[in-house]
Amino acid sequence: MGVLKEVVDGINAIREEVLPWGHLVVWVAATFVVSMAGPFGTYEDLPLHVRFAYWGGLIAASIVIALFLRVLWRVIIKGDPAWLEDLFVISSLAIVFGPLVATLNSVLWPQDTDLSGWVVISAVTFAVGVVKVGFRRLIQRDVAGIGVPQRDRLLDRVEAPAGAKVKRVYSDNHHICVLTSDGSEHRLLMRLRDAVDEIDVEPGFWVHRSHWVATSSIVGVKQAEGREVVELPCGTTVPIGPKYRPNLVEAGMIAA
Repeated sequence: MGVLKEVVDGINAIREEVLPWGHLVVWVAATFVVSMAGPFGTYEDLPLHVRFAYWGGLIAASIVIALFLRVLWRVIIKGDPAWLEDLFVISSLAIVFGPLVATLNSVLWPQDTDLSGWVVISAVTFAVGVVKVGFRRLIQRDVAGIGVPQRDRLLDRVEAPAGAKVKRVYSDNHHICVLTSDGSEHRLLMRLRDAVDEIDVEPGFWVHRSHWVATSSIVGVKQAEGREVVELPCGTTVPIGPKYRPNLVEAGMIAA
């Protein structure tokens, strides 16, 4: 059941990542530009409508495969830096996509069959992946530094209603749980550190390696079973990790 649950959660996560308009816009724009340009001899060998089908199919396949690989690596290397996940996704996509395209080309152009050409295709795929990820990271960094955000980016992942605020985020196996001020609880396949990076507005603290709590959700700090814990409005307590105790000391919630 545990494995089946992980598979179902992974599929749901992929579905959530595929549906956003951003991927659709990228697919349409890239398909149009590449089909009109007709690189790698496709301009001479294929009529326009076939080029659209060829490039549209390849680009769509690359997006879907990349999303599957991202979910896979996110589970395998949980807790590692985001750049390492990007590297594994790009590398594995290149290894998978090169032979796939080479095989397709051998069907379309049997007279020019050269399955060894997958190496070149994989190299191009890797290079394009590096550029795309680098560009996305730069945009994320620039957007994060422009103006004062009105809403935590993390809330957009869970489609929280207007006015909702992040109250608590904690790890749950390979997933995280996000509790919001409207009483909702959302589960995401995501690293906790990445989730906290997307909390731009609501002030709060890491109180434990697996818990982030908004300042407004901290009723106080007390002793429970010989250790310090943070008390929440619902009566739940969260243990304070030694590494994160200075956060609460600096905020004046506990004495040094």
